[in-house]
Amino acid sequence: MGILAIMYLIMGLLIFFGVLGVLVIIAGKDIIMAFERRFMPRGCDVFVANTNRNISHYYKKPEENQFKIDNLPYVTNPEKTMNLSDFQRKMVVDSLLRRQERIQRRINDLIAKKQPLLKMLKASNNEQEVLAIKAEVERIDGIMQTFEKKLLSRLENYFKDKRPAFFYIEGDPVPKDFYEFYSALDCRIVDNLISRAISRPPDAKDIRDYTMMKYACYAAAAGSAIAIFLAFRLQTMLGGICTQLGAQCGM
Repeated sequence: MGILAIMYLIMGLLIFFGVLGVLVIIAGKDIIMAFERRFMPRGCDVFVANTNRNISHYYKKPEENQFKIDNLPYVTNPEKTMNLSDFQRKMVVDSLLRRQERIQRRINDLIAKKQPLLKMLKASNNEQEVLAIKAEVERIDGIMQTFEKKLLSRLENYFKDKRPAFFYIEGDPVPKDFYEFYSALDCRIVDNLISRAISRPPDAKDIRDYTMMKYACYAAAAGSAIAIFLAFRLQTMLGGICTQLGAQCGM
């Protein structure tokens, strides 16, 4: 193998491992998860929220109706607890009781909101006001029916990219339906956040990161061009030296 071929090989390897290192630093976890999703078709996306409001994302295959994360069990179906220990079964039952109490409180709050509307409906003689009150009562009845169905259903799973997805709170083994925690106040808060995000100019940090990445690409391209130019120059110089010495140099 000639000197120039060795130089090209070394330069190519340096560029390859440099690009590979950048990819691992930027998206290493995402790349690993993409391979897991490709070669583990029966896996599930698992999201665990902790008390600091950080959400950890895992891709795991359930074993005996549960996931094991940080030595803590997270069940996929609370109705199937035969494979759990007594302590784990107690954790599941306690979580289900708290869930039932939480949903029942939401139903009671909706009933409390509905009562004054019914009184206003009986006392009102304005047709437009009657229609508006009836529409609000029907909306509340629809929400109540949704929560009443949740009292009977204990299986809470979603789907992400055609794979089952489960949401948990750290230390609680029962999957969560985050719509249970979604109130009218939350709706207004989310609407305000979305409106501000749409109207707000791009974040300065995002612009700075994008600019740095663009300049890094320019620098890499310039470095590659300089390396190729120096390789050709070195080849020319070596050829000239070999010609002057009358030596046979394999290029």
